Amino acid sequence: MLEISEDKTVFVVSDTHFQDWSSQEELESFFLFLKKVVEEGDELFLLGDIFDFYFEYKSFIPKAFCNIFFELKKTIEKGVNIHYWVGNHDFWIGDFIEELGIFKHREAEIVKIGKKKFLVQHGDEMDDNFIVKRCLSGRFSRGVYSLIHPELGLQMAKKISKFSQFRSGDLKIREEELVKLAASRFSEGIDGVIMGHFHKPYLYREKSRTLALIGDWKYNRSYGSIENGNISLMRFNQSPR
Repeated sequence: MLEISEDKTVFVVSDTHFQDWSSQEELESFFLFLKKVVEEGDELFLLGDIFDFYFEYKSFIPKAFCNIFFELKKTIEKGVNIHYWVGNHDFWIGDFIEELGIFKHREAEIVKIGKKKFLVQHGDEMDDNFIVKRCLSGRFSRGVYSLIHPELGLQMAKKISKFSQFRSGDLKIREEELVKLAASRFSEGIDGVIMGHFHKPYLYREKSRTLALIGDWKYNRSYGSIENGNISLMRFNQSPR
């Protein structure tokens, strides 16, 4: 179990869905957010789908993502611990982020902050297509895709991404279902459930317990902040220009 002292500030962001054609404004806004994390925080939780599509070849890193990795590395070097929960768009992430110093999590995990326990996850576990992720993330699927030339693989990824974005746009948040899920976790001694995936910021409190859907960065610029064991949802309004 990951344990963090209560006096630490934890920032949480999810679903940035960066692509090789992401706008400069979109990237620079995120980099400004990382500066805020360095100035005010101690830990950064990335709850998956940071990249709209990502496949890690043995000796190839997509050029468009190099500046993102560079900024994350700088954030670590300035004293922030970064934890990355793999999502349903970037489940093919390999060991490279760990070489940068980022802690990788492939499953939902209980994180203890002070005396409180939070269940942290991407959130696609609630999706009907979660089994598809399970199948595609296996060694056989990785092996087959690795045989495709990176340039061709990227073109295929763009088409898959457009289809997935269309589907995500139709995804209806199931608030009542998620509240029931959270309530079952509360009864097991969990103080908070934190997830991304649903692209809509949502905060539900039941006495001292909390369900937090972080939302997405691409459209809402939403993020979470955990201070003294309490989570709040905010929007990042700083502009690079």
